[in-house]
Formats: sequence, C-alpha cells, structure tokens
Amino acid sequence: MNILAIDTSTELFSVGISTCAGDFCIDADAGTSQSELLLDALDALTRLASIEREEIDIFTCMRGPGSFTGLRIGFAAVKGLALSLGKRMISVPTLDCAAHSFARGNFLCVPVLDARQKRFFSALYRGGKRLGDFMDCTAEELSQHIKKNLDNEPAAPRVTLFCGGGAALAFDTLSGLLPDVCVLADEARRGGASALLQYVKKSCMLNNMEDARFSAPLYIRKSDAEIKREAGGN
Repeated sequence: MNILAIDTSTELFSVGISTCAGDFCIDADAGTSQSELLLDALDALTRLASIEREEIDIFTCMRGPGSFTGLRIGFAAVKGLALSLGKRMISVPTLDCAAHSFARGNFLCVPVLDARQKRFFSALYRGGKRLGDFMDCTAEELSQHIKKNLDNEPAAPRVTLFCGGGAALAFDTLSGLLPDVCVLADEARRGGASALLQYVKKSCMLNNMEDARFSAPLYIRKSDAEIKREAGGN
C-alpha cells in the first residue's frame, strides 16, 4: 500500500511517501511558501519512491489544530489529489499524531504547538489516550491543567513529557511552574510527515476513510480575519 502524507500545520513544511520499498520524506523551513513547494516536493518523492501519483492508495494530512493557512493548504492538496484520482483520504488530529510516538509510557505526555500571541495549542495524553479536549491556552493555564491531572492520578508517574513543535518554546516557563519532573523530548527539528505515516499505518485509521468532499480542517480558534470582521460589525 502506498501512502502520501502532508504536514503543513506549522511553518515547517513536511511531505512523505510510504511504499513497500520504505519511507521517503522531505522537510523544509518553508515559511509562507508551502503551497509553492508542495507539487515540486510531491514530484521529487514519487521519483525517489519510483512510483506514479496514480499508484498512491491513500492521501493523508494533519487535521489540526495548527496554522489556519497551513491547514487549508494541506487539506486542499489532499482533497484535490484524492478526488481527482479517485483515491481515499485520511486526516489526523495534529496533537494526537505528535503524542503517538510516546504512547507506550504511562507518564503524562503533553504535545505543544505554538499558537502565537503567547498561547499554545495542546492536549494531555497518557498511554496514548487523549484525556480531554484540545486546548488553546497560555503556558500558565496549561500548567494548571497538568497539575490537576497529576493530582488526580496519584498512582501514575509524576513525570510530564513535552513534545511537538512548540514544546521548546513553552518548556522554560512550564518547567518553572510545575513542581514535578518535566522532560523535553529530544526531537530534532523535523516535520510531521514521518510521524503521520507511522500513525496511519499502525493505528486503526486505515479502516476509517473519509469522504474527501466533506472533510475539513479542525480549527479551535477563530482566525484573525474573523475576529476583525466581528469587531467591525459591532
């Protein structure tokens, strides 16, 4: 089975293809140029993997939360390719995918994305299971959620592991606010396409295909444009 994964949920552009010959990924600090790089990256990956676009069976992308523009780019590409080629589509919550690599431990896993404006997108996980809703919060608010969870789980290890693209940014503040052991995952700066490929292959997602016509990104915050329109209408 051949799978194409696209992660444009952050400023780090990441695309990968998985085939029987292995996984092939391209990561780049693309900034606002993700849409311009996408088709070239796809062409380069299909050449590396020695397959044609028509041979890709599943197209997958990050569902969100994440960058408004980035999520739209990823969804537009995956939906367009899936519909035009008559193939299947899967979208994966960004934070679920980030936490998946640490699912075997019983410690508290906290993936973090930079949401700008001194805020973060995050959620709490233990043993691979998400413990609540996705959050749009400050570092201080996140620390309160973590403390509450640790207090409610006295038998679990009092260790919090931070991962994800915004973890390093939040870690200094969070480690000072939390009394228990805090660990920053030793992750190289890389995109999420590789993790997305592994998540889709190892989870039950292959049995939960989406209708690309109706699939849409997950936004947990209004865009700046929406906020400005609402303010102007009052």
